[in-house]
Amino acid sequence: MKKYIRKCYYYGAYIFSKTIVLLPYNFAVNKFANFMGTLVYYIVKDARLKARKHLSMCFPDKTKQEIEKIVKTIFQYETKNFIELLYFPKMSNEFFDSIASITNEQKEIFDKLLKRKKGLFALSAHFGNWEMVAAGFAKVYPVNVVAKKIYIDELNDMLVKYRNSRNVKVILRSETSSARKMLKALKNNEIIAMLIDQDTKVQSVFVDFFGMPASTPLGLASIALKTGTPVVLCLDKRLPGGKHTFIVSDEIVPPASCGNFDEDVKNFTAKMTKYLEKNIKENPEQWVWFHERWKTKQV
Repeated sequence: MKKYIRKCYYYGAYIFSKTIVLLPYNFAVNKFANFMGTLVYYIVKDARLKARKHLSMCFPDKTKQEIEKIVKTIFQYETKNFIELLYFPKMSNEFFDSIASITNEQKEIFDKLLKRKKGLFALSAHFGNWEMVAAGFAKVYPVNVVAKKIYIDELNDMLVKYRNSRNVKVILRSETSSARKMLKALKNNEIIAMLIDQDTKVQSVFVDFFGMPASTPLGLASIALKTGTPVVLCLDKRLPGGKHTFIVSDEIVPPASCGNFDEDVKNFTAKMTKYLEKNIKENPEQWVWFHERWKTKQV
């Protein structure tokens, strides 16, 4: 039975993906997505309540009205993210540049760090449209994203194809060869984008996030410390009218070693998480607050 249900999910997504791109891009992203996102906001009660709860925990000074406005915007933005992804294969480079492009200053940061020939880690999060920032830098540099495999194979293949259409290479965490592929990419002086803002079933460490201990993937910090690969913050920020801007930091230098590798990994993960928290605090509507970020409890 599950097999047939999953097939239905896939065919539903396939039909929607082929239908939506028949609409003019600006209408689909700026009008239709707002309508659909608002509809989902009212329908998906559980996610709405989680987002409201988490925002209230992290922003106790905000009024209920302010919280609710952010929650509704999140649903609209996530719908926009999905629809923008569906248009990836149809976008010319010129059109992509008209809605999102890297600046000369950002390119200088990447070029300077890539001269070390150790590759580059792009620290990212489910912020803005994270697919857009990967695609933006993949126009100039070889970019790999480390991603979780969707449990429906056909949907996973569809997502990988959309990313590949913008020259973004995908390394699936579940693959036995994922570590080897990452090390090969770094050896080839490529960029690896990793998102460390969710509580997932990977090796993790508890660090502070909005004043609460949060289980956070440690893989990026661990590999960066072992290989000497530099790390920069790399986020997408959604702007009014369907446009985007990219947020890129200078190198995030690991804290001085305390002589214990595990503690060094924890401290570096904590430092990177603070970079994410700062941007989420400044733009709370850009992050996925319905995720159970504090699900795993520290023993």
